[in-house]
Amino acid sequence: MGNYSFAGENRPMQILILSDRLMEQAKVLADFFNGLEDFHVIGIAENAPQALQLAENNRIDYLIISGYLRLEETYRVIAELQKWDKKLLTVHWAILDTLIDIFCHRYKIPLKFERTLPMEDFAGFLKEHRNDGLYKK
Repeated sequence: MGNYSFAGENRPMQILILSDRLMEQAKVLADFFNGLEDFHVIGIAENAPQALQLAENNRIDYLIISGYLRLEETYRVIAELQKWDKKLLTVHWAILDTLIDIFCHRYKIPLKFERTLPMEDFAGFLKEHRNDGLYKK
């Protein structure tokens, strides 16, 4: 399979949150994760340029998309970050429906999580997937 890399077990998982509609929920999510010792939110971006700026000099383990993005072209930030050789997993944190399924398929988002479930469950979900090895080193 090759050499795979993801967040080391002894360092916090770094999260970048992207949302152009659900900023209040994104802030609550960021506060929740920053209150846990296993996670660190590097920032919340409202658009692709902000996301790229935050990602430029930071390691990112998870790009969390909060809700569907109003401006669909913003999803292209995923491919751009992968071009930069960022080793990250993208997660759609949303009310899961067929629209989210379409976006996940179209933009190759490997993980999704129902945002109405407890945030503690979401943290556990991210911990479970931290070593999925989806992106080569």
